[in-house]
Amino acid sequence: MRRFALTAFALLCGVGSAAAAPLALPPNTPIYFQFNNLELVSAQPTLVLPGNYTAGAIGLPAGVTTASTQNNWGVFNVSSMQIGAPTGPPHTDIAGGPTFFADDGPGGANGMITGIFYGIQNTSATTATSGYIDLWWHDAGQDTTLGSTFAAEAACIAGTAAQCAPNATGVGNFTTSNGGIFLARLDFASGIQPLNPVTTIASTCDPTTVTGTCNADSYANVDTSTAALANAPWAQILNGDWFNTAFGTRDVRFSNIFFLNSGGQWNLKSNDPGRAFTSDQVPEPATLTLFGLGLAGLARARRKKNQN
Repeated sequence: MRRFALTAFALLCGVGSAAAAPLALPPNTPIYFQFNNLELVSAQPTLVLPGNYTAGAIGLPAGVTTASTQNNWGVFNVSSMQIGAPTGPPHTDIAGGPTFFADDGPGGANGMITGIFYGIQNTSATTATSGYIDLWWHDAGQDTTLGSTFAAEAACIAGTAAQCAPNATGVGNFTTSNGGIFLARLDFASGIQPLNPVTTIASTCDPTTVTGTCNADSYANVDTSTAALANAPWAQILNGDWFNTAFGTRDVRFSNIFFLNSGGQWNLKSNDPGRAFTSDQVPEPATLTLFGLGLAGLARARRKKNQN
């Protein structure tokens, strides 16, 4: 029986690794994750995404084109994901805990979670509306778009590496390049100001004149407005509707800590804790099929052994 159990375990490991796939998030679980951002910001909505970014077959949000302008956009990587724990009043916040994913640098064994945020429109010096976040996965062995070593990735996040400049190459590095897999789109949503149904992001200072450290807070919802978005690998699992606001439930909460970038290629850098409570989710049909075939194979092997 022990040998049978070990064989089953080995088979299940093989099912998980037979084809490259994005990191699987645990269902019905509070998650705390850390972003490192590089950003461009302008007092006037004149910024255009370089490189004709369209999110591949997913496409851009309704009303957004490659020529659309904005006040703020940037790229990011996820440095860690942790099993969190709810804290404070019910359905308001999540604290960090044990790490289940850590970015080990380009070429590492863990893969990489990166992305882009865009479409943010200022409504005052300290508030904004609209905005989108596209999350992307890069398999281990195909996550070398930020550089060949962990030091090169650090240089990218510091805003000092040429391959991470705010240009078409930089956008591609954090999104579609080298086998990037689209994970989910998050739409910034109201609720961070209880009496304001328009504001999606609120900060403690004007990001266009920041000289020290400032904070910004926001909520976001998973975008499932099209079949392609709804079927993206992380769309349903992140669609937890856990956070309560005056304007309805929200899927993700962000707390940005941003400051002036000294690298000269980007205006700002930021460290952005995000929190989500994942939904209940069953394995995809293809995974269930593989699992069923594996169990059938084990049953045949066991019967054959008993017959000998």
